[in-house]
Amino acid sequence: MKNEFLKHLRENPLVKYAVKHLAESDFAMHGMVTCDHYRNDELIHTQTGKNTFTTEGMARLLNIVFRAQATEAAIYVGIFKNNVTPAVGATAAAKLGAAGTYGECQDADYDSPATNKPAYTIASTSTASCTNAASAASFTMAGSITVYGAFLSTVAAKTATTGTLFAAKAFTSSRAVIDNDVLAVTYIITATTS
Repeated sequence: MKNEFLKHLRENPLVKYAVKHLAESDFAMHGMVTCDHYRNDELIHTQTGKNTFTTEGMARLLNIVFRAQATEAAIYVGIFKNNVTPAVGATAAAKLGAAGTYGECQDADYDSPATNKPAYTIASTSTASCTNAASAASFTMAGSITVYGAFLSTVAAKTATTGTLFAAKAFTSSRAVIDNDVLAVTYIITATTS
């Protein structure tokens, strides 16, 4: 009986089509985050790891593309100083700003940029990937702290708890920074069918 059921499934044209076209029927967003740590203009550490896209961020992307909602003027890169692991359910309202659980770095934590987070600046792409590698988001630190990760959001202000938290990454190895260290954060985002 079990073999007959499996045979029926294998011979079903809809099942055959679904199996044949599984890869082209699937769609996913992948993010890779690289953090380069410079001290006295010397690269002292590099790490790359997979990023977590939030439900809030994925919903925003779907609304922009399929509902033709207006996009933000820019996307911004931020860094955080609490030892937390980003989760799919994370939101800008709960995680960002001065009091959010990420512990978003504020004006006192880095000198440059002085007020707002740096923009996530990408070139136009004709492939399934985009990156800010040509213009990495750089943070010149103002003191000795530990930085645990980075994120992408839609609001420039470091104090903001509004907007959309698209994605976040806890660094594989936290970065103990001192005054004038520079962290350069590069995000590569890929849309894929596998």
